[in-house]
Amino acid sequence: MKLRLVLAALLLLGLGAGSWLVWQNGLEPVPLADARKLYVPAAPEFQEDLAKVAVLLPAGPGVEALLVTQSDLPLLEKGPNGVAGLLVAELSASRHGRRWRLTVRPGWRLQDGTTLDAARLLAAVAPQVASLGGKGRALDPTTVELRFKVRPASLPVDLLDWRVPGSGPFVRRGATLTRFDGFVLGRTGLAAITVTTDPALLQSDAWATGLSARRWAWAAFPGGMAPADMARARTAPYDELHLKGGTVWFLSRRLRRLRPDPTDWTRTRFFGAWQGTMDLPYDPLGM
Repeated sequence: MKLRLVLAALLLLGLGAGSWLVWQNGLEPVPLADARKLYVPAAPEFQEDLAKVAVLLPAGPGVEALLVTQSDLPLLEKGPNGVAGLLVAELSASRHGRRWRLTVRPGWRLQDGTTLDAARLLAAVAPQVASLGGKGRALDPTTVELRFKVRPASLPVDLLDWRVPGSGPFVRRGATLTRFDGFVLGRTGLAAITVTTDPALLQSDAWATGLSARRWAWAAFPGGMAPADMARARTAPYDELHLKGGTVWFLSRRLRRLRPDPTDWTRTRFFGAWQGTMDLPYDPLGM
């Protein structure tokens, strides 16, 4: 009798442990906001969407990050309504955090003419998954599953930085961005953007002359300005926009709806902006 009770107790304990493990491994959806609200298309007048603008910024890693932001989109992106699923339409995670399932947004066109699928997404993020000690596999053409031996404390925040090359609204060639007309979420209003980092152009007189000639769609303030050059810059049709960390952009009043991210300018999105033919009234917020 005692042996039977012990065996029954062990059986119940095993069933309980197994049920708990199954429950821990079960997937729960991670709520995501609507990504379409992040990409409001531009609204240019006739032929204003043909504008090719030039930008003057100091060289450094921030420029590279800014260019990548336009051409290679992340799986998730922060927005006004929370974290949105961009290249990932659905996200779910196990209760123990070691198993993640991502559903690729259907019909997402890439710049090489192909459509994003699970295999392509997995190939793009495989190095980052491996760096966390995990492995991934494509369950079907639209579903990726990631498994880790230890719960990664950085997920799902890391998905804000995991990018798929050639998935964005601009095609990048060096420091020049050209519009990708096949972008799924709409058409941007700028035909091309070229970033110039020539230090000679960031000297006092050259910088002020460039602003006076309306050469730049926007230009970073280099500091150390001669009073006469600063006076010329103040009378040029640009608004000063102060960003976190002390950076100041002089933003052309012809630009519509360019909203630099004040906390991290490298995440500024060019998608919804366009260049008008007339200067805007003075706007201290540069909007």
